[in-house]
Amino acid sequence: MREVDISRASSAPPVLEVRGLRKRFKGNQVLRGVTGCVTRGAATALIGSNGAGKSTLLNIISGLLSSDEGTILLNGRDITGRSGFSRARDGMGRTFQHPRAFTSLTVREAVLMARTPPGDEGIGSNLARALGVLRKAPELDRQRVQECLEICRLDHLSDVTADRLSYGERKLLMFAQVLAFDRDLICLDELCAGLEANVVEYLMGVFSELVRNGTTILFVEHNLELVRELADEIVFLHEGTIYRSGSAGSVLEDSEVISLYLGE
Repeated sequence: MREVDISRASSAPPVLEVRGLRKRFKGNQVLRGVTGCVTRGAATALIGSNGAGKSTLLNIISGLLSSDEGTILLNGRDITGRSGFSRARDGMGRTFQHPRAFTSLTVREAVLMARTPPGDEGIGSNLARALGVLRKAPELDRQRVQECLEICRLDHLSDVTADRLSYGERKLLMFAQVLAFDRDLICLDELCAGLEANVVEYLMGVFSELVRNGTTILFVEHNLELVRELADEIVFLHEGTIYRSGSAGSVLEDSEVISLYLGE
């Protein structure tokens, strides 16, 4: 595991704090008063069995869903009820389990479009505005896009349209779009799932470098080997509540966590 001075990071206000989040779907209580925080400048893993509420929690944090109750603070500011576009402008980035791509755009255009801060007027208007920006993007934006393509090993595909990419390449494109806009917090929803082992190994290095440079990462991952390697802290979600949280070693070696998540 990487050596990170968590004591120093913990002395700063958390980049993200959630208080009493509750969510019900058709009578099924998915989140039951989730309260916790994400340490600034660290990699925090969100783990739990299927149905524990991980994706629901991530969707509420990123603004894709609204909670029935509770409060969300980003950098100490209440963002409860604000749109996902607004949270993106405030420095939150998000990838999804299944990659989304604008198939009519080239890889370079898709990443360059991500450099345009989204507004609240909706996807269609945002896309039209971003496409207008593409035609007159300053050199600084184009340089940053090239850096992101190189980081994600997509530079050789920069002029290829997104619909021609493989599943793994679309995941990397989604990650490049998140990197294109400076983020305080990046939420990764099983980004490494379905990627080849050598790509995952490379991305682990990218994640570690991001954290060393001050980016905070909150990630959902089922592969516990990756969690052990990357996570500074772990939040174990069970039946819609935070059952355990703490350092990676303390949570993964907890006998109750092992029994509930891994089996005896």
